[in-house]
Amino acid sequence: MMYIPELKYTFYGPIVLGSILIGIIVASCLMAKAGARKETVGFTAILTFVTIIMTSFAMSIVLHDGDIRKIGFVGAGGALGLIIGATISALIHRDHVPESVAAWIISAPLMYGLSKIACHIAGCCNGIPYDGFMAVTYEARGTSFFPVQLLETVVFLIIALTGFVLYIKRDDKLKMAEIILMLSGFSKAGIEFLRESHIGQTISNYQILVIMITLIGTFTIKFISRISGTGKAEQNDF
Repeated sequence: MMYIPELKYTFYGPIVLGSILIGIIVASCLMAKAGARKETVGFTAILTFVTIIMTSFAMSIVLHDGDIRKIGFVGAGGALGLIIGATISALIHRDHVPESVAAWIISAPLMYGLSKIACHIAGCCNGIPYDGFMAVTYEARGTSFFPVQLLETVVFLIIALTGFVLYIKRDDKLKMAEIILMLSGFSKAGIEFLRESHIGQTISNYQILVIMITLIGTFTIKFISRISGTGKAEQNDF
């Protein structure tokens, strides 16, 4: 059993920000390795960072009925922002499009998996009541829960690692990215059943939102693949 004391400062913000930056660095390195120009890599990194933050915060406000006092990082919003930023950059630069878009999509589960460490420490969300193996108890709550945040960290880091291996070994980058996106979306929707907030619900609005974003991302990938020709377009073949 894990015990989390009541902390004056949980480092939630720095951990989440750090996870996003790590993902950005990894995606940028993959873009550079694929041959994308330095200016393309830099612009995409800045644009995607902004869209991740803005979309996540905007979705947080919507989910909390417009209460800006409860603003925070929402994983689904961050994922949507990443898709938006990577797609806009691809349409603007037309520089190694399949490789670049795929690099960002497979970096998304890395960002999300690392960010859930912050949730585990802060206890801002928790799993169903549970007192078995690896149960987590928060001093402020006095109750033990299923370690859903750590499960998400493990699951999404495995997905990210799988994505990186496929990215290196396979030529059909966009098809691989589509698989990773769908695996991430349905994993997230499935893990939601283990949250305390899900008790009493069959399908939550957040699960529906996650699936919708997954489908939007899938259609976006298919659109990019179609307009890029073979899905393996080189620079400026877009």
